[in-house]
Amino acid sequence: MKNNCVMRNKILLFFLLVSLAVKAQISNISELASGTLELFTPLAEVDGSIYGYFTVFKLEDVSEIEEKYEYVLLDKNLNKVANGEFTDVRYKKLASSFLYPEKIKDKIILSKVHYLPYKPKFTFVTHRTLDLITNKFSKEFYYEDGSFIEGSRGTKKIKKEAKALKTFEFPIAFKEGFFLFEKLKGTNTSLKEMKSLKAFNIDKNKVWEYTYNPNEEPLDYSFSVLDDENVIFWTFNTKTKSQVFHSLDPKTGKVIFTYELENKKSDYNHLFNVIALEDTYVIIGKMSPYKSTGYDYEKAKGLFKIELSKKGNEISKEYITWEEISPDLLEIKKNGKLEDGYKLSARKFFVFKDGSASIITEKRKENMNLFLGQVNVKTTDFLILNFDKNFKLKNVETIEKEKSKWTNSDYLFSQKIKDGNGVVFFYNDHKKDEDSKKKNWVLGIVTIINGKMTHEQIPMTSEEHSIYPYVAKEGHILLREYNKDADYDQIRLERLNY
Repeated sequence: MKNNCVMRNKILLFFLLVSLAVKAQISNISELASGTLELFTPLAEVDGSIYGYFTVFKLEDVSEIEEKYEYVLLDKNLNKVANGEFTDVRYKKLASSFLYPEKIKDKIILSKVHYLPYKPKFTFVTHRTLDLITNKFSKEFYYEDGSFIEGSRGTKKIKKEAKALKTFEFPIAFKEGFFLFEKLKGTNTSLKEMKSLKAFNIDKNKVWEYTYNPNEEPLDYSFSVLDDENVIFWTFNTKTKSQVFHSLDPKTGKVIFTYELENKKSDYNHLFNVIALEDTYVIIGKMSPYKSTGYDYEKAKGLFKIELSKKGNEISKEYITWEEISPDLLEIKKNGKLEDGYKLSARKFFVFKDGSASIITEKRKENMNLFLGQVNVKTTDFLILNFDKNFKLKNVETIEKEKSKWTNSDYLFSQKIKDGNGVVFFYNDHKKDEDSKKKNWVLGIVTIINGKMTHEQIPMTSEEHSIYPYVAKEGHILLREYNKDADYDQIRLERLNY
């Protein structure tokens, strides 16, 4: 797909959770429960605000085909508000991992992916719902051929059954229920064999269906629930090269409008985010000269911002090349080139209530390592470009950081603050100790409020401990601490300084 419209992509998150929540033996955090920690993750509302934190602990193997778990739900202040046990089927020779849970009103959908490592054709997903009123889990269920089926899959021929399944599905919450979003196995985004988007209420009854591909054309996609009222769906026709924004009514599935961003006659390819303001949508991102293969990082041309009304009318459309940016504020050459072979790469786009925007960019350089036969990536300082509501560059702020190797970016995550008038973002840095010359991990915290920036750093490693950050309620960050010589795993909320 030729865009990076923000989407809670469970497939990518699945692999992230496998790497970050690998069967860590619980300690102080798990005075909440006994067992082995399988999942610790923030739990968000549809609008992205943090509701609390959800943990799952494995207790024991009940039999050859069953295993017992305990869940614990913390509120956003880390108070324990619910817990309980449930039993899941264990499929022989298959590994499993819990996906990011989805909160819908007073229920949570918890999904679990089952897989044969390195063979995605055997992947399938099962689901449960947790009632936050009764603190009870539903029976396991799964989705197949357009229907929900209660119970587990048969265990005797599970590999044969899983291999025959063409799709991988995962839930995405919205105000009225959830989308059980399907993707074809073995592909990144292709929807050629799918014709519609289906929405269900929390009781798994279909409430509407949007047929976006009746002719089964070769489409790629991107999909996002921006908040309670804004559901957007992108399609890119790989044959006609038409890229279309679909705005949907989340209650009925009715198309409010469609807007074509790109086609074969376009001047540019686009890579972008979509941001919903009170009365408008803002499509903001970067562009390169048009070619059929899509956005080209090496020929990055500059930045753009398009503003649409909620009915789809184009309010403004601004393109700015790197050469057109004021040299008094930013010395940059064609295609975003800087000194010493570095290029400016846009990482994150923020648009505030007044229409002004801030774009986080990072200095990045690629070199081909002929000996290893691979591309080496280096990154260094962040440059924050601040624009007024007319997309004119006001100023540039520099965040100096150590050079990083073998990583595409040091940017971590961000959240809105001050009722949409500000933002805070977090990044990695590795500071070299002047005495030991060792590099220690530092967490960088940058706030932008009404165009003014503040910056602080928190040490995250020492000889005794390491700390990992998580998104938290507004104005805070959650730090999870692992101590080298102590048998506990502590979590705590820290207030941000702004």
